[in-house]
Amino acid sequence: MSDANSNANGNGNENARAQDEELPNDIALDNAIFAAAYQSDDEPADEELEADAQSEDNSNEVNAEGEDDAEDAEVEVDGEGEEGDNDGDGDAAVEDDDADADNANAEDDPAADRRSATKRELTQIIDKWEQEQTQSGYDPVPTLRSLAEIFEREKDVYMRKDPDPLDLRHPYRTDPSCQYGLMLKLLFRKDQFMGKLLNDYLRENYFSRQNVSRSSLELNIIACRLILVVMPGLETTAVFQTAEEDGIISRLYNWAEDSIEPLQSYATGLLAAAMEVSDIAISCRDQNMRLVPKMINRLHMLLACSCMSKNATGEASTAHNNSADSSFSSGMLSWMACGAASAPQSPQHNGASGSASNMSILFENSRDAFPLSRYYKRMYIPLHPPTADTSQMLIMRFLTSLGEYQEFLGMAFGNNVMVLIFSHLEELDRRDTCLAYEVLKYLASLLCHKKFALEFISHGGLELLLNVPRPSLATTGVSIAIYYLAYCEDAMERICSMPRPLISNLVRYALWILGRCHDSSKCHATMFFSLSFQFKVILDEFDAQDGLRKLYNVISVLKILDPSHNDSENASDINEDVECASRQMVRHVCVALKRYMEAHFFYKYNNFICQHYATSSSSSTHYFSQHPTVAAKLTFDQLHEQIRTLQEHTSVRAHWEPVDQLLKLGGITMLLRIIAFSYEWVNSGRSETVRSALDVLSVCCVIPRVYLVLCERLQMLDKTTTSGFCSVLGAAAGEITADAEVLKSALAVLCHCVCSPIIRKDSGSSLMKFGNSSRKNKANQKYAEELIEKVWESVCSNNGIVVLLSLMQTKGPITDADCIRGMACRALAGLARSDRVRQIVGKLPLFASGQLQALMRDPILQEKRAEHVLFQKYALELLERISGKTKPLNNPLDPSLTNMHKANVIAQTRIQYNEQQLYQLIFEHLESKGLGQTAQMLQREVGLPLQTTTTRNFHQSPFDYKGFSGISSISRSRLRNRMQDVNAAIMSSGEPSRSQADDTSLHCSSSGNASTSGSATAPGIPNFNHLSAQTPIKLRKTERATSSVSRSLQKQISLGNAESSSVGLTDDLAISPALYPKRVTLNSIVTEYLTNQHSLCNNPVTTCPQFDLYEPHKCPDPRPSRLLSSNYNLTSRHFRTQAGFNTARFDRRHVHTHFAPWRTIRSADYDDLEFTCCDVVGNYLIVGTHQGESKVFNMNDGVEQFSSICHTYGVDAIQANRGGDLVLTTSLWRIRTTILWSITDNEFRSKLRLPDVGYCEFSQTTQDRLLGTHNDCAVLYDINTGSKVSTFTPTIPNQYTKNRATLCRTDELLLSDGVLWDVRSGKEIHKFDKFNQCISGVFHPNCLEIIANTEVWDLRTFHLLQTVPVLDQRNCTFSPMHVIYGASLGADRDHDMETTTYDTSFNVLDAYDYSSIATIDVKRNINDLSVSANGSLIAVVEDHTGYDSKQETYVKIYAVGVKKSERSEEEDDEEVPESNEEGSDTGSDTGSENAFAIGPNFMGFPLRSHRNRNVISESSSGEDNDSDLDDSDDDDDDDIEILSNIDELDFDGEPSSDD
Repeated sequence: MSDANSNANGNGNENARAQDEELPNDIALDNAIFAAAYQSDDEPADEELEADAQSEDNSNEVNAEGEDDAEDAEVEVDGEGEEGDNDGDGDAAVEDDDADADNANAEDDPAADRRSATKRELTQIIDKWEQEQTQSGYDPVPTLRSLAEIFEREKDVYMRKDPDPLDLRHPYRTDPSCQYGLMLKLLFRKDQFMGKLLNDYLRENYFSRQNVSRSSLELNIIACRLILVVMPGLETTAVFQTAEEDGIISRLYNWAEDSIEPLQSYATGLLAAAMEVSDIAISCRDQNMRLVPKMINRLHMLLACSCMSKNATGEASTAHNNSADSSFSSGMLSWMACGAASAPQSPQHNGASGSASNMSILFENSRDAFPLSRYYKRMYIPLHPPTADTSQMLIMRFLTSLGEYQEFLGMAFGNNVMVLIFSHLEELDRRDTCLAYEVLKYLASLLCHKKFALEFISHGGLELLLNVPRPSLATTGVSIAIYYLAYCEDAMERICSMPRPLISNLVRYALWILGRCHDSSKCHATMFFSLSFQFKVILDEFDAQDGLRKLYNVISVLKILDPSHNDSENASDINEDVECASRQMVRHVCVALKRYMEAHFFYKYNNFICQHYATSSSSSTHYFSQHPTVAAKLTFDQLHEQIRTLQEHTSVRAHWEPVDQLLKLGGITMLLRIIAFSYEWVNSGRSETVRSALDVLSVCCVIPRVYLVLCERLQMLDKTTTSGFCSVLGAAAGEITADAEVLKSALAVLCHCVCSPIIRKDSGSSLMKFGNSSRKNKANQKYAEELIEKVWESVCSNNGIVVLLSLMQTKGPITDADCIRGMACRALAGLARSDRVRQIVGKLPLFASGQLQALMRDPILQEKRAEHVLFQKYALELLERISGKTKPLNNPLDPSLTNMHKANVIAQTRIQYNEQQLYQLIFEHLESKGLGQTAQMLQREVGLPLQTTTTRNFHQSPFDYKGFSGISSISRSRLRNRMQDVNAAIMSSGEPSRSQADDTSLHCSSSGNASTSGSATAPGIPNFNHLSAQTPIKLRKTERATSSVSRSLQKQISLGNAESSSVGLTDDLAISPALYPKRVTLNSIVTEYLTNQHSLCNNPVTTCPQFDLYEPHKCPDPRPSRLLSSNYNLTSRHFRTQAGFNTARFDRRHVHTHFAPWRTIRSADYDDLEFTCCDVVGNYLIVGTHQGESKVFNMNDGVEQFSSICHTYGVDAIQANRGGDLVLTTSLWRIRTTILWSITDNEFRSKLRLPDVGYCEFSQTTQDRLLGTHNDCAVLYDINTGSKVSTFTPTIPNQYTKNRATLCRTDELLLSDGVLWDVRSGKEIHKFDKFNQCISGVFHPNCLEIIANTEVWDLRTFHLLQTVPVLDQRNCTFSPMHVIYGASLGADRDHDMETTTYDTSFNVLDAYDYSSIATIDVKRNINDLSVSANGSLIAVVEDHTGYDSKQETYVKIYAVGVKKSERSEEEDDEEVPESNEEGSDTGSDTGSENAFAIGPNFMGFPLRSHRNRNVISESSSGEDNDSDLDDSDDDDDDDIEILSNIDELDFDGEPSSDD
């Protein structure tokens, strides 16, 4: 071994001498090579190249260069191996080169052989250890040495690939093709060996416990060495927590503090890994306080020795190097020396003579470890042989793990760590920056302390960082250091005050890192910019160096944002770890873009404020100044309020440099793609990513051109397309994440877009920015209108209305619900500027039924009343826009569409009154005040009739209400008795005159409160005191000593009165009276008085006759219809029919209030059978079963005709054509399948199989085609050929969960997924707004309307006609008797029994006005419902499931219009199996007293050949065009049953006397 060492050293010295002679002569060549390999970013050409390329090839090129350098160095040192292992080392070098080739071509045979050989070698070593380790006196040192050599060799290959030094993942996850990771996985599977390695082999008495008289020091060294080399694959948390319990941590402290090399360095490295666990670092605080100063001093000594060694090497000849090295090592570092007699020799110096110090060993290895080649680039510092760099590296790692703790900061200052760091970073060689990287990591851990960061900058540390050569490993450390500097705002302020060239270099260095370094470095550089964008000098320099493009390029090349990467050939390039790392990169870039745009917006808004509002209130000066240097941090509400302000003052064609460049780069589209793709992401930072992207879009909405990008289509990963607004609405609906901040950010984007002002002001004093000409202004306004219309259309087409409506009613999260409601209401109010939206929203129950008023009353959280006030404000604005009316006069806090309509009618009413009556009142008032001459003059001038002032008395008051027949007793009770008013007036006749303040008001006292200064004959007015809560007239109650019933009614007319609030007034009247003084006149007082009287009318009208000042006004009530009070029994209907009135509607309503069971088919009569669906065809009933079988029954006798197995699983839907020879069956379980069967000779025969079709129906006219539903699209099939005729795929799908494509009765129109199609041309006609998640809609038989859940749409205008709440989540089945059956069917419910809620009733509605006729409760779960051809029978599949009974299904046939007899009701409730009506096995159904035959004219409705799905014929639809109102006696039991052909029916019992 000794000879081998000397040979190796000799070879190394000869190579070094030869290279020293070459080096001075080739300096120019060396510089040229490095210039070619690493292009400097200082040159403009490099910046342009970086901008154009900006791909992942940059890092790959650097890696390749590192590999080439390492390979060259390997070739040069091939001859330096030990003599005994020359062949092996040479083979290893060749194998390493093959490993690199293996990474390029995984199928290379030599590389595969090498991997197999290495794996075989490792397996043999472990197997041998397992066999021998149980033997007494076993020496594990050779085994551990062999393993260490294997792993060091593979680690060398792995490190030459230049992996990310900050990537702490397992090497196998980082590079699945690397042999190093595979070997680690194999080793860690050997639990027994790893247990021995981590526990027993680190004991100082291992051999003593084995009864072997031998020192364990060599074993401890080789064990530490092996643990360090396999450390990347260890879970340090679990390993060192166990080691702490076993005392290994204390032993490591002892070795690190005082031991020989390399054990001392190895122990320090293990402690560095252990200190990464915070619990261990805290528990070992005392040991660290003692060890840290020693480690820092050791670094100082090693640094000094390294400097002396380099100086001696440069000045002295090669012959004197060894002696000089030995002299300074033994002289300067004697305090660390350990003699050979007192400690065993280290293994690699076994047999050396004399004592050798630790330093001499380290520096001897340092001299021989690396050749001085100009082509050599060191990628890492090896652990063996231990060198001075190895020791410094491990010490730096130990100090780095403790650098963030505050208690060790004083030690760093006390031991001149700053000087140590500066010394390591000065004059770095780009070929060897591994140690500088460790120093920079230690520096970064110290920069988290504000004091150290400021000291570092003040001593010129920033300049030193920027001098670190790039590309190099140390550049990664620089990225961490500048990130921690940006984290300290005080430090950044000092940096920003430095010379501009230095700041320019800092930004240039960080931008270089963004494009050329590892992913971790890019993340740190991105975070540096996100923290420093608030400083204007950094922001300006970033823009000057085209930083936005370089920042955008960081994510533009990521494969997870490229839709093409989802292809099968490219999917293998991305694994889970790569996706996770890419998502983190996207997160950091989105945050940086958010900070960038917000900083630019701050300075833009600051300039706007300084230009326009320099003399405004001082509240804005807190945030804005003339020349800001740091952007202020604004709250969410402040930011978006400022965005709205800038929108109003920005031209529709304006430009803004940051947004323009982002649009040019495609950044807006990229952000929308990030939001859309984040649906599938599950990483922890998804909420922050989406929120940041949305915030960027919010700021960009200042420029209207961004709206166009939001309306464009984006390509998704599954090759589909979606719009930007669809992604934003999805985020607002909580589909991506339920985070309230994400919801608010998405709503902010919607508000800025849909509420964007159409008429905009210029940022200057003139109107539009692009000239003052009216032509340009009109063009800009037209462009703004077209743009906002496009935004509205895009939001509506992506179901924006239903999203906003749901958010307006949200109740969680409780802390943000009020804010979310307010923002959603504001967005909907802005959207309601569209005529189409106003028409739709006005018909919804939220507004038509007063639900919005209930939401406006109280906030969700009382502490959020301010947000609730904003919600009320926007809700009032929304109501005004929907109704087109102003606010109601009486109570603006409780508005409704009815009240707003009433207020609008009152506001439009022209108030007219008889002026002669007014003169008469003035005359009487003057007379009462004793102004007789003035009164006489007035009488003469206006021509009043001559009369005495005493002609009127209290009993003849002209203000008495006359008796109207239309006034109810409640209205009359509100008026005081006239005599009580007279008596009160007489009793108060001695009341003193009013105060001076009251004299300024006009007194309109009642007859009971007459003025005391005048005559007792002064006319009075009726007491309107009961109306004080409904009128804006202010009432002031005064206490009367003489009477408790006497009151004063005084109208406040003084605008200066504090009681005159804006409640009940319009916005124009609520303005401050100081700005707009308004003179009160007698005409305004009288007009307001009459207007208030008009507002008390229950049904005010716009055109009113002249108001009478002596009579209380009341608009006439609408004339009640006689139809409401008429009892439409059979007699009255027959009489009205003879009189020419059409009463068919009332006949229909009466008939469909009664349903009697006629026949029942029970599944219990068959073995293991469950009915699922049915369809009535003539006299037959086709039934599908849960077992996949289809059965045909005769309805007259209930006997099964034939059956067939149609599906492997249950039949969920069954439908036959009108002829009954073709049947469609559908199974939804597992694989959706629909099969077309032909029925011939009582047998089902398969004719056409349609896979992946969840619903299918026949065409309506000739029924020679099938319409199948494939999720969002519809496909039309030809029955005869089985081929596809056409496919209808919507551009913007509604994505109904239970979409059912359907055809109208003429087969010209098709409805699928809420989209209306033209069948012939295959073009989309219209997309209906989505208001539910499940039901897509059906055609009304009149072909004029579409019923989609509760909404009824007009096919002619696409307007929303009305909503029918009873049809919520119910399927509509149309009857030829002009009624609609609505039922929640079992086939439409989920198969999850735990979450399924069943409905036991179906609704019957009038097909003309959708009024409810009856609700029939069958007391069992309804699975399916079918109507016969003439509508006289309905078949219902009922399911009875109970915990205490066996599941049983029924197919019950009900007769329409037949009342249940008492016996049948009892039998139906008790489920008597012997009942013939229930379909018993007696076989005497035809002769039963409860059974009846169905004639051809059953109930007067002739049997028809068409199915219940056909349209109601036009001739029959015309017979019900009367204007009769709803039947008020639908359920009158006294009504007689309307039954034609009564001789064909056989009832149980006699008809009642009432009948």
